[in-house]
Amino acid sequence: MIEHGILEDPKPDAALAYHVSPGRLPIGTYMYNDSGTMMFSVDTFEISIQGKGSHGAYPHLSVDPINIGVHIHLALQELIARESNPSDACLLTVGQFTAGAAANIIPDTAVLKGTLRTNNKEAREKLVRRLKEVSETVALVYGGSAKVEYVCSVPTLVCDSTFTGEIAGYMKELPIPNAAGYPGVSASASEDFALIAERVPSAFMYLSAGYGDERGDYPAHNPKVQFNEDVLAIGAACLAHSAVRWLAEHKDRS
Repeated sequence: MIEHGILEDPKPDAALAYHVSPGRLPIGTYMYNDSGTMMFSVDTFEISIQGKGSHGAYPHLSVDPINIGVHIHLALQELIARESNPSDACLLTVGQFTAGAAANIIPDTAVLKGTLRTNNKEAREKLVRRLKEVSETVALVYGGSAKVEYVCSVPTLVCDSTFTGEIAGYMKELPIPNAAGYPGVSASASEDFALIAERVPSAFMYLSAGYGDERGDYPAHNPKVQFNEDVLAIGAACLAHSAVRWLAEHKDRS
């Protein structure tokens, strides 16, 4: 959408987004951050390892890409344990390791896929560079090669302090039952709205869509998650009211 000009013609003055949050928080709860990083960056990577296949009975004739992948995985953990500043929040997860099709055959290739997340721009830049260097070098040590590709990248979500404060103020004007706002919320998950927020003054709000009973036991992205649809009217009202109020107070921008 950004590549096709959604932020260009016309160029928006601000951007507002809401995200539902399941769980046991009561309806009427809203969360935001007007003072720092709200959600982490994410860089999704794919490491393709090239080795040399062989029969499992003759491993000396192979360059085992599974062995290389195991050592790359271990080496990447040290980027967090020994190269990242403990005051920064840095996470590295390898969630997929694919190789081979038979128990007695050493394959030619292996693939590792994962995500790198940080709450700090400088830490992110260093780890993105070091992940590539470490993967390629470890593969060479064991006689193979590795190619690192970043499939997608999203920066940290940092909302505009003034605009976020205004939106939170407008929401307080609405007769939302049991309304309760919580500032300073931060999460290690990531959000592609950050791509808009780095270009346009933005606010990102969480609205509770939870239940106070066992229906609230499962988080988002769990197959058993349940969303309280009472949040729909609240979300629509917040979007409409906030937009009208902000436009009325900033007529000079038109």
